[in-house]
Amino acid sequence: MKVLLVATNRERSPYPVAPLGALCAAAAARAAGHEIDFLDLGMARSPLRALQSKLQAGSFQAVAFGIRNLDNCWAFMPRSYFQEVRSLAETVRHSFKGPLILGGSGFSVAPIGWMRRLEADCGVIGEGERAFPEVLTRLEAGRSLDGIDGVITAPRGDSAARVLPTRAVERLGDLPPPAHDLCRYAPYLRWGGFVGVQTKRGCPLGCVYCVYPRLEGRRYRLRPPDDVVREIETVAVGSRLRHFFFVDSVFNDPRAHALAVCAALERRKLPVRWNAFCNPLGFDAEVARAMAQAGCAGVEFGLDVATPRMLAALGKPFGQEEIRIALRAARDAGLPFAIYLLFGGPGETWADVRDTQAFLDECAPANAVFATFGIRIYEGTPMAGIAAREGTLSPGQDLFEPVYYLSPELADHTEEKLDRIARRRPEWSSPMDWRGPVARWGQKVTVLLNVRPQWKYMRGYGGYMRRRTV
Repeated sequence: MKVLLVATNRERSPYPVAPLGALCAAAAARAAGHEIDFLDLGMARSPLRALQSKLQAGSFQAVAFGIRNLDNCWAFMPRSYFQEVRSLAETVRHSFKGPLILGGSGFSVAPIGWMRRLEADCGVIGEGERAFPEVLTRLEAGRSLDGIDGVITAPRGDSAARVLPTRAVERLGDLPPPAHDLCRYAPYLRWGGFVGVQTKRGCPLGCVYCVYPRLEGRRYRLRPPDDVVREIETVAVGSRLRHFFFVDSVFNDPRAHALAVCAALERRKLPVRWNAFCNPLGFDAEVARAMAQAGCAGVEFGLDVATPRMLAALGKPFGQEEIRIALRAARDAGLPFAIYLLFGGPGETWADVRDTQAFLDECAPANAVFATFGIRIYEGTPMAGIAAREGTLSPGQDLFEPVYYLSPELADHTEEKLDRIARRRPEWSSPMDWRGPVARWGQKVTVLLNVRPQWKYMRGYGGYMRRRTV
């Protein structure tokens, strides 16, 4: 079957993200014998015109959208991506008579909402490598899509969408590598982006707001380390692509697998640099040294909070001692690191915010601390249950439109008060900084100078460029 696969994500802040999920689906469909024409709108100047031209030029039997995000998850500067995708869907409907298929992580967090609003023919929930090729095969043969796990169908005129449970791919090593050849990475890297790579899928951790367990399952499924390195080498050899990002929910857990990936990278001695998301769980001196020796350029720690009470409230699997050990290990290994904080969880007060800053002052200093507030509530998460019990959510409320949880104790002049706390430290920044011209100018400069990671010199910028007030 000849299919046009469209990567719809156009968000470029803080940098544009290449469409790894769509490339995984494309590879699986090609391996099954389907013909894939790939249209990446991430860096397109005129996405509607690009889509229209592609539809007119090709004789496609189906069109598929890869939807990376539903919205930007920023309570202080919310942005929904629905209208952009709806415009693309309308373009397809006006120019194409075949089926429209939806998929991607942004689709999977609210599949019924997307199906009802776009009147798509079907959607693939969760991993698409098995379901997407099967959908194409059946559509080509004119057969029903009933019975394919992970596929949602909603015939027009039928208000009841049928949702089937997704069955995860157990052996990730059996999957073809992502179709990196279909993506023009140069513009992404030129504007601060990376080539994305997965070392595993799944997340058994219990953070109350997180959708990763829904998207990828609650059990880790590991890729063979040599496969990971082979993928990186294939992309890097013969190209000028040198910047990679391990996009796992947490790179360093399980610890033994992270060490094995680092060892495989060190053996190959590839001319690449890479970043990763980590948490303090098991992140010690051995892990930090292994990452540095394997070419790691920076670590992003998603702490969210750092006081014992709030770590428990958000379901974090680590405590303050693990945070101290992890940050010290990164510093001693020479790894630049950033910390991400998300304030406003159940029962949090301004005293907790100040205590968080005081605790981090006692730890190894970060290159950057990004402090934000407001927790996006997704259906089916413990956070949704907490919000419903407290009355933040109405019974049956549609969470397709962004709804945020914010502790009542933090609800008064949140942005201004958080900014005042952030300005006490040069490495801290707040949403008020990110809106300002200095931050935008600084980001442009780091991109032009190819600084990796972009936040590497944030402490220095803060010392000179931000007003130091208490």
